[in-house]
Order: sequence, then structure tokens, then C-alpha cells
Amino acid sequence: MRPIGAGDLNEQVTIQTATVTRGTANAEVVTWADVATVWAKVTERGGREPLLADRPVMVVAYEVIIRDGVTVTHSDRLTWAGKTLAIDTVTPLPRGYITLRCLEVEI
Repeated sequence: MRPIGAGDLNEQVTIQTATVTRGTANAEVVTWADVATVWAKVTERGGREPLLADRPVMVVAYEVIIRDGVTVTHSDRLTWAGKTLAIDTVTPLPRGYITLRCLEVEI
């Protein structure tokens, strides 16, 4: 893997975290709040079309590289270019970067 340069981080992504509260009839209500907007390198890693409820659904995978210094977990999500990305894995890289493997979700 070639070293990551500052010019490679040319996309802005927003990290969001979930807050679960109780609504009417004691039902769980999930709301998302912005934590940070950071520069990132976003790379599409392909897609597939699995069946869900006997209907094909498009699932697109992304690799997002950000600078270390912000706390991100697999229970957070990203927004980028009008898309919502669910974080599947978080992997620290050498030299102060983090790789996030994500799947695009439809909301």
C-alpha cells in the first residue's frame, strides 16, 4: 500500500452516533447526531445484489480512510455525498490513519 498523502483525503464525511430513547408506547426511537465532519479518502469496493424478502437489493461496499484522532465504532455511521454508510469494521492503520469498511444503506 502506498503512503497516504494529505491530497488523498479529498472528500468530507460526517460521523454520526445513535441515541436511543423511549417514545410513545415505550417503543425505542433511534435518532442520529453529528459528531464530527472529517476529510477522508472514499473508495468504492464493489457491490452485490442479494435477495431480501424475495426482492433484489443493491448493496455497495466502500472503504473510507480518515485521520486518527476521532473515536469511531462499528455502531456509528457516516454520511457522504447524500449517501448513508453503515460502518462494518474499524481498523487502525500505521502513521495515524483509520480504515472504515462500510456498506451503503437506504434510509
